[in-house]
Amino acid sequence: MKSVVTTVVTAADAAGRFPSQNDLEAVQGNIQRAAARLEAAEKLASGLDAVTKEAGDACFNKYAYLKQPGEAGDTQVKVDKCYRDLGH
Repeated sequence: MKSVVTTVVTAADAAGRFPSQNDLEAVQGNIQRAAARLEAAEKLASGLDAVTKEAGDACFNKYAYLKQPGEAGDTQVKVDKCYRDLGH
């Protein structure tokens, strides 16, 4: 994954110039918002298990045939794998 600094420098280099004041201000703004982005990512990650469980339950409720023999959810091991895959 490229950082905002790498992106700005690469774009300026491709244009044959040094980064402009606007480029540097964009980098500074991005860095200042880093804490807020990290907090949002942590909140999303903390709820991942609940969202995964809810999504899996909804699938198995809507498509009840998945619990029949030979289907994706006929054993607890397969059900656990479905939930794992949803989490990814």
